Amino acid sequence: MITYEIYDESLLDDQIELVKDIIKDWDWVIWYPNKQSLLESYSRPSFSSDTRHYAFDRDKMVGFLSSTIEREVEGVLYGSIHIPFIREGYEHVEDELLKKTLDTLKAKGAQAIRSFAMPGWGETIQILERYGFGEKKLLSYATMFSVDLLVNNDYKKPERVQELDVLRDRIVLTRLIAEASKQPKEVIENYIEELIWTDAIPAFAVVHHHVDVSFGYLAKGLRYLDIPGRIFLSFVTSVKDENKDLFKDIIKDGFGYLAMKAKKAGYNTLWYEARDIENVALYEELGLKMEPTYGFTLRV
Repeated sequence: MITYEIYDESLLDDQIELVKDIIKDWDWVIWYPNKQSLLESYSRPSFSSDTRHYAFDRDKMVGFLSSTIEREVEGVLYGSIHIPFIREGYEHVEDELLKKTLDTLKAKGAQAIRSFAMPGWGETIQILERYGFGEKKLLSYATMFSVDLLVNNDYKKPERVQELDVLRDRIVLTRLIAEASKQPKEVIENYIEELIWTDAIPAFAVVHHHVDVSFGYLAKGLRYLDIPGRIFLSFVTSVKDENKDLFKDIIKDGFGYLAMKAKKAGYNTLWYEARDIENVALYEELGLKMEPTYGFTLRV
């Protein structure tokens, strides 16, 4: 007999076990928050327990779907749902989980509901489309690649690649990240302090090409479930239109150097998300397999 419940802290370990069990067979394993991060998120004043819905077969958790009310944009209050996690053999709980979740968001005033998915996330896209999430938008591309793709035993750091030390060069790093992210300097300072405190950055590099300065770093993703051997790669490419022919050189230099640092630190796979979707063909010319991430919207 299938029963349904909403969030209680006692369910959190089962929730994480369910997610791990389901994503292990996916083509693209997502970065899912670890228990500490979930506890922090679920402890915020804005959190509501009825936005987390669970399906049980007796004592076994077989389905989970989380949602939230976001914010009002141009007079429209948005809600969102995350990925439906449903064990194989229990696909029949999908309807009730979606119904409970969508009804909850509607009752809280949501006028539109958003979600996002990649083709390799099980049946997520098919589920969203079945439930009327008809507005589909390409958001970004992601890639996972072996450090050996860009690094061999004869690797030598290009002269135009400069490694920065997070402690020594924090002022430079703050400026670079603040300018690239358009976030306040104080926010970036706090972000860097947290990275330093948790020893979360194995490497940070700047690539100089004529007047263009690009930068990137490796981050361990300490707020996510541990996936052995994998690490986040972040990179911001600054290339003026007249220097577009330098794009692949900059990526090759920056990615190659950071791949080398990752390999030395014991990592074998890098995850990178490219929001500059206009450059996807150039990434692919370097041997990177780019997979799309889509945003979906349901008007209610």
